[in-house]
Amino acid sequence: MPTCADLKSVNFAVRSSAEASLEEVSPMEPEKRVVGVKQSRKAIREGRARRVFLAGDADPALTGPIAAECAAAGIPVETERTMAQLGRACGISVGASVAVELTD
Repeated sequence: MPTCADLKSVNFAVRSSAEASLEEVSPMEPEKRVVGVKQSRKAIREGRARRVFLAGDADPALTGPIAAECAAAGIPVETERTMAQLGRACGISVGASVAVELTD
């Protein structure tokens, strides 16, 4: 059975590898995206969302309803990025739980 020390080292390793890949996140153009739960839900409701990015490490209470809305609307969802990576891709200095790529 793993000890607390074992679990901490595993979590650290996962977090470190995710943070190391920040350079691989391509930036999203400001006029073609929205960031945040409220703006994202509005874009989904209005049919302006092309693709939705949900941070894999975000609170499921925030991302779950958005994922359900996307499934109902047939909008593709990506969950491979962390909050830090999404924030960086959106050009903000804090993490982001949700970002939406808008239609043209």
